[in-house]
Amino acid sequence: MTVEYGTCPVCNGSGRVTPNPEQQKYKHVYSGYDKDTDTLGCSNCGGQYMFGTPRGKVRLNAQGDPCTHHYQSSNAGRCLTNYDCVHCGDRYQIDSGD
Repeated sequence: MTVEYGTCPVCNGSGRVTPNPEQQKYKHVYSGYDKDTDTLGCSNCGGQYMFGTPRGKVRLNAQGDPCTHHYQSSNAGRCLTNYDCVHCGDRYQIDSGD
């Protein structure tokens, strides 16, 4: 099975997004914040993965459109959490450590 990708609908392929109102106060301490452009790395096309960087491309959902991910989490161990997108099947794990 071949996985198809399209341009990320959140960042329009740039890999960068404007901080939302909740992030404004502490944006300068977020990983990947760029002071010159006042943007953060996109957490829809790669920034959500552990040690990931935004790529500007995402999997296509069941309708064939680039996915705006909605992840459901499940506990996979003491400090390990699985995240699965309900729309396209994208998945990743985060190990938060002890």
